[in-house]
Amino acid sequence: MDNETSMRRRNVQKDDQVCEPQSVTLSKAIDQFEHYLSQLSSKDLKQYEHHIRSKLDRDESKEHSLPTSTSFVKSNFDRFILLGILLIFQSFSSFILGSFSDLISKHIQITMYLTMLVGSGGNAGNQAAVLMIRQLSVGTRYKLAKLLFNETLAALFIGTLITLVGFIRVLIEEKGELRISLTISLALFSIVTISIVLGTCLPLIFNRIFGLDPAHAGPTIQVCMDIIGVCITCAVGQWMLN
Repeated sequence: MDNETSMRRRNVQKDDQVCEPQSVTLSKAIDQFEHYLSQLSSKDLKQYEHHIRSKLDRDESKEHSLPTSTSFVKSNFDRFILLGILLIFQSFSSFILGSFSDLISKHIQITMYLTMLVGSGGNAGNQAAVLMIRQLSVGTRYKLAKLLFNETLAALFIGTLITLVGFIRVLIEEKGELRISLTISLALFSIVTISIVLGTCLPLIFNRIFGLDPAHAGPTIQVCMDIIGVCITCAVGQWMLN
């Protein structure tokens, strides 16, 4: 036991003797390097910084290997599947317009503002979805009930402001025609409010329930609001104009 203990002590002493010169050498090297850098001009320092950044970029590019053909095909095929499904669903809006053909034939103004309405809904929903996706990507902690409550208040606030702008725009375009202006404004408020709430919920649904990439919420909310926007516009027009 005494021999083993003495041998361990000798090994530790040897390790300390080996490590000590290395630490001293490293310390001296750092001091010399800092001294050398202090002698350089600002122009030389910028060139050196550029050289270091270029070297780091080259090293990082070597670490990231190119995707294989299998992963490339699979990832893009998944995107194709989603876009194909959305294309089929988006075609439903034409059937909805066909079912309200009598309303549209009597009030052609609805079709004039339809792109503005569904476009506003898509923009508002996509904006809310992007904000939610960013929170998920950075790992922001949140309480679901509080998040939905805040986004609902934001939807009502933004929807009111957007509706005011839309009302003035339609009122000027229609030369003071109050009935059609109120119809378009009410549809605009409903579309924008629903789209913001839905745009917040879709990334959470994709991420938590289906285990999908929440980034797919962007194109999905666009298609959803196209269909919902057409339904709301025609329903509000049917109620207020007929």
